[in-house]
Amino acid sequence: MNKFPVCPIFVPANKLDWVPKILASKADCIIFDLEDSILLNQKESSRNKLCDYLKSNALDISVLIRINPLDSDIGKEDLALFSRNTEIFDALMLPKIEEPSVLDNMPKVDVVLLIETPLAVKNLPLLARANQAVGIALGGADLSASLGSDMSWDSLLFHRSHIVLEATINNLFSIDGPFMNISSLDELKQESKLASNMGFNGKAAIHPSQIEPILEAFLPTENEIEEAKEILIAFANASEGAVAFRGKMIDLPVVKSMEKRLRLAGIDPDDFM
Repeated sequence: MNKFPVCPIFVPANKLDWVPKILASKADCIIFDLEDSILLNQKESSRNKLCDYLKSNALDISVLIRINPLDSDIGKEDLALFSRNTEIFDALMLPKIEEPSVLDNMPKVDVVLLIETPLAVKNLPLLARANQAVGIALGGADLSASLGSDMSWDSLLFHRSHIVLEATINNLFSIDGPFMNISSLDELKQESKLASNMGFNGKAAIHPSQIEPILEAFLPTENEIEEAKEILIAFANASEGAVAFRGKMIDLPVVKSMEKRLRLAGIDPDDFM
């Protein structure tokens, strides 16, 4: 993917009429869902219609497809179809992924690991090393159900930290799980800010009303963007490994943070180095 998603929004694969509204919003990625939101007797038709739709419509937005679990026949059929049509999406999101061996014989396609079970959390260091992996996402609803916990921030704090850690080590993007109470935007803002502060690159949405609060929490302001540019330029022109900038010492860790800030805004930091 050219840019990691900051606010990917889930759209049922049988609700393609929703796409124009999503494209008109500020979401930067659509996750077409073939798993939980699609009834068993609609799986095949939804899969085929989605494939045909994406072939016929070049969407000016990143596209992820959440297929069914790879240990199911339906998941294998999803994978077979979309691995023959890799030009119509950016990555496949793999639900219920637990064992690294499942990825051994996969076609050459980028994948996002959806972490939804305790075993997936345990095996995350191995899963994140897979050549196909480009991102890791938290599936908070299924994970909390497996654990017998609620979905509060504190209850899943360890698992979130583990995802950010492994994503950073393996140079993958990280997506925090969606906030399920769509009527409480204030709580969404708080959780989004916590996720951003922890190091997540983005947070999934399940309703268009959630897009703006998520972007506000993750994206830098214009002043922050300009500051990042100026810091990178100052560091690039410095003759030593640290440089004074507006009363602060700027060294390599600060530079890396500024690079990430620009990438969040869709700006290539190499243009200022």
